[in-house]
Amino acid sequence: MDTLAFLRAVLAEEGFYCIVGLKKEPDRPVQKFFPTLDAAIEVAKQLQTNGFDSYYALATFIEGTSRKVANAKLLKAFWLDLDCGAGKKYLTQPEAIQALRAFCKTTALPRPMLVNSGRGIHAYWPIEEGIPADTWLPVAQALKDLCVKHSLHADPACTADVARVLRVPNTLNFKDEPPNPVEVLNSAVITTPFKAFKEAVGTAPVAVKGYAPREMDEATQLLLGSYVSKFKRILDKTMAGTGCQQLGHIAMNQTTIEEPLWRAGLSIADRCVDRDKAIHLISKKHPDYTPERTARKAALTKGPYTCETFGKLNPGGCEGCPNRDIIRSPITLGREVEEASDEDNIVQAKPADSPTAPDQTYTIPKYPAPYLRGKNGGVFKRVRGEDADIEIPVYHNDIYVVRRLVDPELGEAVLIRLHLPKDGVREFTVPLVAVTSKEEFRKHMAPKGVAMAKIDELMYYIIDWVTHLQMNATADIARRQFGWTDEHLTGFIVGDKEVRADRINLNPPSRSTAAMFSYFTARGTLDEWKATMEFFNKPGMELHQFGIGLSFGSPLMAFTAVNASMVHLWSPGSGLGKTAVLQAAASVWGNPDEIMTTENDTISTRMNRAEVYKNIILPMDELTNATGKELSDMLYMYTSGHQRNRMSRGSNVERFRGDAWQQIGLSTGNKSVMDIIAAFKAMPKGEAARVLDLEVTAANLPNKTVTDELSLRLKRVYGTAYIPYLQYVMQNVEEVRKLWQSTQIRLDKAIGFNAPDRFPSATASTCITGLIVAKRIGLINWEIAPLVRWLIPTMKTTKAAVDSLDIAPEAVLNNFLAENYNNILRIKSTDDGRHRTQDTELLIIPDGTPRISLVARYEYDIKQLYIMPKPFKEWCSKCHINVTSLIAELKKGRTRAAMEPKRMGRGTRMNLPSALVLRIDCTEFMDDEPVAQ
Repeated sequence: MDTLAFLRAVLAEEGFYCIVGLKKEPDRPVQKFFPTLDAAIEVAKQLQTNGFDSYYALATFIEGTSRKVANAKLLKAFWLDLDCGAGKKYLTQPEAIQALRAFCKTTALPRPMLVNSGRGIHAYWPIEEGIPADTWLPVAQALKDLCVKHSLHADPACTADVARVLRVPNTLNFKDEPPNPVEVLNSAVITTPFKAFKEAVGTAPVAVKGYAPREMDEATQLLLGSYVSKFKRILDKTMAGTGCQQLGHIAMNQTTIEEPLWRAGLSIADRCVDRDKAIHLISKKHPDYTPERTARKAALTKGPYTCETFGKLNPGGCEGCPNRDIIRSPITLGREVEEASDEDNIVQAKPADSPTAPDQTYTIPKYPAPYLRGKNGGVFKRVRGEDADIEIPVYHNDIYVVRRLVDPELGEAVLIRLHLPKDGVREFTVPLVAVTSKEEFRKHMAPKGVAMAKIDELMYYIIDWVTHLQMNATADIARRQFGWTDEHLTGFIVGDKEVRADRINLNPPSRSTAAMFSYFTARGTLDEWKATMEFFNKPGMELHQFGIGLSFGSPLMAFTAVNASMVHLWSPGSGLGKTAVLQAAASVWGNPDEIMTTENDTISTRMNRAEVYKNIILPMDELTNATGKELSDMLYMYTSGHQRNRMSRGSNVERFRGDAWQQIGLSTGNKSVMDIIAAFKAMPKGEAARVLDLEVTAANLPNKTVTDELSLRLKRVYGTAYIPYLQYVMQNVEEVRKLWQSTQIRLDKAIGFNAPDRFPSATASTCITGLIVAKRIGLINWEIAPLVRWLIPTMKTTKAAVDSLDIAPEAVLNNFLAENYNNILRIKSTDDGRHRTQDTELLIIPDGTPRISLVARYEYDIKQLYIMPKPFKEWCSKCHINVTSLIAELKKGRTRAAMEPKRMGRGTRMNLPSALVLRIDCTEFMDDEPVAQ
């Protein structure tokens, strides 16, 4: 029977036909699709000529691109593959044919077409019409079950395989030498209606491949990414009776194992990390073994076969398996965690909660035994199983203890580093007392992003870390403030660095500083930062230079007797570079966007920053959105160097506070700080002495494009200047101190500063000294002299403005009387009693009577004023005036004030008793015109 007639009998007429060529030598398999059988047969012959075994697919396909089941269109036959030969179920082909005839007789199946495959027998039952794969498959499965039921040893992987290929008749089988012909044994074509064949064999439910698991969450995927499988581990378990019986059968019976089962074993071995040995270990005794063919066969498997597939290929082989219904595939038995290498433990990541910061390099330490880090991250615990070690997942992200700390607030604590896949690396401290309590541990870990239903294993892991560190390292002191470490200026803390005169040490975080470490990172190079500062190196930019100089001057406040001073830059309009000054000043130390506070931050937040920054400049943007009272309170608190004391939460003790800060605060706004405070407070000179309130009126700024570029550069280049600056100061402390002293003396003399001017004196002298040092070591290239020439008249103007805020006591009294004009009783004196009778008092018509309440009595004929103490004190309190000091001044002045008893309603119908009031002698204070009689 010719090839075309045969293929027309067993293949449908619609769809693409597929030809496959395989070769023992390491040639790549050939798979091609054709719209006609003639073209397909021609290629099959060419493949044979080139030494390939030629196969054809028994299904036709929708698209000529893939032999996958999903692309199958129609099938027009059912078939069986009977293997014959040494080690097979049938020794010879006649033996196989005899068993097939008995099977057909028992099941009443029609006579099949037979093909000699070169070794075995292929049996075909052609169907009259092409049928879809989902209709064909249940019947094919029933045929497969019939074979098992009646002990016909057909290849179980072949019978119900929609995408199966079999040898093309009239070609050669190259497995033997010489090759064996593939030929049709009976040429009679007996086609059977599909319905009749279905009734003969029945139908069987089609098993779903495995099951449809829910999609793995990302945490599970991350953990599984650290697992590998070792074939040796599977075989060791198998030898111990806890592995895979099917793989044991394949390994022990290599010489007689059927090809489909051999391929199944290779599908497992090829997915193991030791596959180069494993695939040959279970194949080298097989009759068809060559190293090249085995490697190619293993590579062609699409994935590890499931236990279900093994069961179909070798029914009964899974009986008594201890892993039955527990695992889905034998590959699972070889699974173990691949431990991260030293190279894997060096990772690049961003600090959490700081999206603008550049990536940093983190070296993840080796975890204490029995814990290990997986190749893809995560924490695992290795424990002893029945026959081998197993790894239990503890947490899906990298988390570990960096060091032990002694925190002034928390006592002993641990610094924990958590690597989050999206957020970056987060560092935080946990008190040691919380590490040993499950609920307390959960309370501390959950806010940091560690969410686990069962947290016990993670807690034990952290405890083991603590024990490990206690045995190998001493606890570090967790400093809760940045800035100078001691009064001798031998070290300076900035973020995670302790800058020393000749080295940089690592600074561990504390509870108060950990969240701010990422603010003080470096980005770009020092040369790039210097180039950015050249923007301000031009005439007309003196105010901006002064603002940046404050950043260098802030650490030098430690030389002064002042805790803190403040400079406020304001203008009603925008575009004058106020914010650019803040950004440039902050860029000395780190990321300007992080270091600066904004209009949305509270006063408490700003004061907390001041406490933590300690000697680092405090930049505050848009400060004037606060009220007059808030600004007044803030100025006094800020310049005192201490926050308001508070009680600790959950305990009856005061909250721990650090050392007093000594720094300069630099703020901006669209209003004058002093204008806001003066509207709230009558005598604001105390605040005015503490803040340098400078209006930004003009600047030598180029066009908006250039200033926008400056702003972008300041966001990209920062945190590179403070180390060389601080190290120079530490290496030359006394020299810098003398420079500051001489600078202060010269500026005080030029400006006219006296003892009350200690705040602006400290600000100006430290700023200029800092800029001189910065220029000396090449951080800036500005000329300092023009800046000083601008600074001296500017400071003189602000000093004069502050001095003008002195208010005479009579002026305060005058303000009180003006605000209460309608509540003063204006009346003549009643000292002349010539018209008084024994029982009556002379009534005098007053010149003015109080409308709401009586606050004072003025006897204008003798120029004596009597003030009720209570309303006077209330008014002073409202205006934030010290009433005791005011009265003392009035007593010393020309008013000759005194506290005396007085009947405030005398001469009127108000019969008020005598009261102690404040008498004011207005003889020299007022000069009333005589009142007409």
